[in-house]
This record gives sequence, C-alpha cells and structure tokens, in this order.
Amino acid sequence: MAEFRISGIWLDSGGVITHYAIHTRKKNSKGDGYIIGLAEKYTKQAAVDLLLKQGNIAKTYLWNYNKRIWEAGAEVQVISGKPLFLKSNPDSTERDNLLHLINYGYIFK
Repeated sequence: MAEFRISGIWLDSGGVITHYAIHTRKKNSKGDGYIIGLAEKYTKQAAVDLLLKQGNIAKTYLWNYNKRIWEAGAEVQVISGKPLFLKSNPDSTERDNLLHLINYGYIFK
C-alpha cells in the first residue's frame, strides 16, 4: 500500500495526456509527518497500473500561489473506459479530466 501525488502531465500533439508526473508520499523518519518525493514520469498505462494495485491511492498535487506551497487536491481514481484512464471527478464523462495540472511538456521532455 502506498500513497501518491500527481502534479503534472505531458500531452501529445493532439492535446491528449500521455504521461503523468507522480510523487511518492511517505512518513518521515520521525513518523510525525510526511515527505513527498520528486516527480517521476509515468506513462498513462503505468500510472493506471500503479493505482490498480491493492491499497494504492493518489491525489492531485497543486501549487498554491498565495501560500507558495504544494497542497493535496482531489482523489484520483482509475475509471473503466476503453482504455482505462485516471480521473479526479468520477462523473459520467468518459475522459481524463486532469488537464488542469501543470503541463510538464513545456519544461521537461
């Protein structure tokens, strides 16, 4: 069982998400707080597989400009579609809704 944060995305030329920036969240050495690791680039399928593992959970990870800190956002779930995809609002719309996250394609390859 592990906990993750998703802070960003990479898009293809058609504006479809291809990758996610995923951070691991774990207890600090004292056990009185948490450490969020550096982002790792996951393919869409690898991110889905990660969250399908029993007990793994993820939330969006959003930059709060006023406080100048990262904050946990909405829970991210795997949605049954063709193919499976990630979504932070499990409504009836069958598409990924994480386009509000940072587009790391402008920063990293």
